Amino acid sequence: MASHRQIEANRSNATRSTGPKTLSGKARSSRNTVRHGLARSRSQSDDAEIARLSRAISSGLQQQGVSDKVMDVARCKLQLLRIRAIRQRILAALLQGSVQADGTDLRGLERYERVALARQKRTLRSLTTPGADAGSKLASFRNFYGQ
Repeated sequence: MASHRQIEANRSNATRSTGPKTLSGKARSSRNTVRHGLARSRSQSDDAEIARLSRAISSGLQQQGVSDKVMDVARCKLQLLRIRAIRQRILAALLQGSVQADGTDLRGLERYERVALARQKRTLRSLTTPGADAGSKLASFRNFYGQ
């Protein structure tokens, strides 16, 4: 439990960190989540693409139907494809000299990529089932997708 002194310190700190004060700062911070489109909610076209990709993955694993885990792998793959496309656009803009070369945008993408790769790895690991047949299917799937 926090002491009375800690509670007072937290309250004091909270009054100093309340976000942007100016209109331009508020406008800039309101665009943070849509700067690159990775934090946006899914659309119907995304759902259709995920369904198409998950059917392809299921058939590659020779599974009947599409499981939730396969859908998760498809979501991760789609997220990784988006991240890589955004990275290519950023690098092209850097080569043209139309953006600053401080690397902030690329570092931000790395965070999204690490999360998507970790989630994909966890899901692929959970797809393995006892038996050599399932393991060989998963190994061929990983080789196909470069894992």
